[in-house]
Amino acid sequence: MFCHMFISWGEFISLKNIYKAWIDFSTNKKNKKDVIIFKMNLENEIISIHNDLVSGLYKHGPYTTFKVFDPKKRIINKATVRDRVVHRLLYNYLLPVFDKTWLDCSFSCRPGFGQHLSIDKVKKAIGQVTRNYNREYLYVKCDIKKFFDNIDHNILYKLICRKVYEPNMRHLLTEVISSYRCGLLRIGIPIGNLTSQVFANIYLHELDMYAKHELKLRYYYRYADDFVFLINSKSEAEEMVKKFINFLKDNLGLELHPNKIIIRPARQGIDWLGKLLMPGHSLLRYSTTRRMIRNIKNKVNSGMTASELKATTASYNGLLAGTARRKIEEQVRQALAFYR
Repeated sequence: MFCHMFISWGEFISLKNIYKAWIDFSTNKKNKKDVIIFKMNLENEIISIHNDLVSGLYKHGPYTTFKVFDPKKRIINKATVRDRVVHRLLYNYLLPVFDKTWLDCSFSCRPGFGQHLSIDKVKKAIGQVTRNYNREYLYVKCDIKKFFDNIDHNILYKLICRKVYEPNMRHLLTEVISSYRCGLLRIGIPIGNLTSQVFANIYLHELDMYAKHELKLRYYYRYADDFVFLINSKSEAEEMVKKFINFLKDNLGLELHPNKIIIRPARQGIDWLGKLLMPGHSLLRYSTTRRMIRNIKNKVNSGMTASELKATTASYNGLLAGTARRKIEEQVRQALAFYR
């Protein structure tokens, strides 16, 4: 984990701190054209950001919009390098402040947590409640409909202000939050921003608190805008879903995707974060395998370095752990051999 001391506004916008944000941001992005251009005039760019923050004149720039298919179509809004350095500056400040308040049922975009730990926790919980699948139990899996597009700016700002008191910091956060919106309403944050990862967890921490402390759900787990919980009966499951629907609508301006509410026996397997968690073993979804191979091919084609390639393939080892992996690893080796 990390440690964090509350720093003053002066320390936050210091040239040293902005330069650190640049280093953190630019790691593994050194081959990107816009990053290379920014670096050519790095000293002036850092000083420019510093001066704008000192004077209160910093204004967020426009976004570049493009589509990705991973696995479904998503609209990504990419900020300029200058703004992404500011995002990293905010991220470095906000994450330690809020992470210590988040519950251990939240796994997305947190140091020491992550996708693989979430899978392990859900697998362990299934074994416990079903007594190694000797007792019938249900799981409920839900997905929040168009989550990032429907985050309310005013609600988000109020939640942030519970922990952030410095007026200049609040002003900067307002500038970043309001730099993007869906339609005419003050809703929506861009998927591509690093700050959006922290904002998402700040927003859905309210859902976690409701699930754990109001509904008393012992076996509840969330990763980004997906969550799953284990329950004893169908009637209880349906009642809990209704309560979640009402809470999300009344408190966060969100709704569950009606076609993605799944209530099934745990023995049939839980489809969670790219894996199908079955009694005694796990299966990697075919779509996950296909996407993994495609990503490796694309990164090799883009001219990634040997160390970057090693990090990419290593990141999949946790996902493959506990699965029938021999065939998949052979596909990875073939992809690497062919595309080098």
